[in-house]
Amino acid sequence: MTEKMENKEAPRSVPEPHIPGARYAIDPLAFFFALVSAPVVVALLFFWMLAIPVFAVAVGGLPYLIVGTPVLLIYLHYRKGSPQGAAGCAAITVIVGCVLALTSAVIHGDLHEMDGILTFGITAAVHATTWGFAFGKLYNRWRSAVSCQPLPPYPNQHLKGPIPC
Repeated sequence: MTEKMENKEAPRSVPEPHIPGARYAIDPLAFFFALVSAPVVVALLFFWMLAIPVFAVAVGGLPYLIVGTPVLLIYLHYRKGSPQGAAGCAAITVIVGCVLALTSAVIHGDLHEMDGILTFGITAAVHATTWGFAFGKLYNRWRSAVSCQPLPPYPNQHLKGPIPC
């Protein structure tokens, strides 16, 4: 009986592999709307949790826009832009920022600031991950078909060193 069940598994969708060195065009309109609406969508979905996501938009919205915009632009230029990848990129960015803040606190001797940094960092990591995932979902839904295809390689990309005039 188990042999019959093993053959009847649902086929899994195989994600397209990442092409090494591929670059992608970024749809600016979809990027802007997904970047701005991702925290709002998460806040609307989870506002019933003691209004924490709504408060997080007010506190973390500006850092999200200032730090998240260049990080997501760089990420989307070299990757297809999966929601899981955007969430992971956001989480890593927050973790690196917290490690830098903790290192700075230790170097300057402000050890009483470590509790605040850790509390803010854990909260920011949770919200950044959900905002990154929501951004990835919204961006992939709204992006154009042209931005899903890899860009052609640079001319003379095979040459090593500076490109001759």
